[in-house]
Amino acid sequence: MHLWPDTLAGRTLSLLIAMTLVLIIGSAWLLHDERRERFDERNRFHLLDRVVTLARLLEDADDEERLRIIERVAGRGDDIVLGDQPRVNSPSRHPLEHRISHELRRRLHLDDKSSVRVRIAFDGHERGFRDERDGRHKLGHPRDFGGVSISIRLWEGEWLNVHTDNFKGPPPWAGKTLQLLALLLVLVILSGLYISRRMARPMAQLADAANRFGLGQAQPPLVEKGPREVRNTVRAFNQMQERLQRHISDRSQMLAAVSHDLRTPITTLRLRAEYIEDDEMREKTLATLAEMESILSATLGFARDEAADEAARSTDLAALLTSLLDDHADLGGDVNYTGPEKLVFLCRPIALKRALNNLIDNGLKYGASVAVRLNELSEGVKIVIDDAGPGIPEESLEAVFTPFYRLEASRNRETGGTGLGLAVARTIVYAHGGKLSLMNRPEGGLRAKVWLPHYNGE
Repeated sequence: MHLWPDTLAGRTLSLLIAMTLVLIIGSAWLLHDERRERFDERNRFHLLDRVVTLARLLEDADDEERLRIIERVAGRGDDIVLGDQPRVNSPSRHPLEHRISHELRRRLHLDDKSSVRVRIAFDGHERGFRDERDGRHKLGHPRDFGGVSISIRLWEGEWLNVHTDNFKGPPPWAGKTLQLLALLLVLVILSGLYISRRMARPMAQLADAANRFGLGQAQPPLVEKGPREVRNTVRAFNQMQERLQRHISDRSQMLAAVSHDLRTPITTLRLRAEYIEDDEMREKTLATLAEMESILSATLGFARDEAADEAARSTDLAALLTSLLDDHADLGGDVNYTGPEKLVFLCRPIALKRALNNLIDNGLKYGASVAVRLNELSEGVKIVIDDAGPGIPEESLEAVFTPFYRLEASRNRETGGTGLGLAVARTIVYAHGGKLSLMNRPEGGLRAKVWLPHYNGE
């Protein structure tokens, strides 16, 4: 199973969704980091404010009031004690400790650096966490704090010792924020789907037009719209189609002129042959002229490719095949049909009838009988024509489709063939977008397989 879409619109939409998700996730990560830093500042400000307020209240209160103040100020996770000795014995070492110490001395108007001591415990240890790359201390976040201890010398050598581990991290993402992000993603998907389909539509129309043109159906010029690269491609296709149609038209006019110019002398020779007194010579001359006219008609018909000029229409293939076989049966041919009684298929019926008739006629000409099978497949239809003839050498199975190619052992002028029957049949089948192949059957005889795909014709 391929996760990568197969269509241009699907790939464009997938890339757009992937880039949007990367942008949303990256923005969310940056926003989360920013929110955490803001809450760091909030926690520090709240801690400094509490300690400064507490120190000022205690300095102006008597002993009983100090105890009540400490009880009222202390919260869960706080340990506040007044004593003769500081609980923080060493000076500040971490940059954050220096920052807190400096801010407390500034607010309390204390000049002596040793009068304020701060110790921050990261992960439960009184140290900063260490960067493995350079060994320097880094600033921790509240989630890394094991607690903060502060010792402040107030008056007459008495120390206010405060320890707290009551730090709040940033709250989880709000539901409204998640809803807005989800809405943004949905809007991106919908707009991306609309844009990608509009981008891919001209390419789909171009592919459809190219497929129709390849099947011999004339197409009006496509509208040049979409991105510049698509417009250039459509313009090139329109120009190619115009040149090919002009070439085909010129060739048809040339063949019509050649046909007229060649038929006139043949007709003149036939009239003159009628005046030949020798009966045997006259008959041979007329037979030769008739053969020349037959070859000329077949050659010009093959060169004109009349199948390409016929419009496709819905046709009952079963009825077409049975009518062909009935005609051959009336002439004494041993034919047999196997398949559905009705099978409607979009094709060029006159051209297809000519191709199938060539195959059936060849089978009856070089074999004693012909069996025809018609099957409908999901991709199209399959027609199998088996004969009971001698078959064809393996090395010649493909060569027999070459115009005017003849097998010495089985084909000669007396059979009436021109060497174009199989070439015409394959050309017609190819004009339908199908395939025609030959193979020798193990039990003897030749098998012709025709496969025709479903397609939309005009």
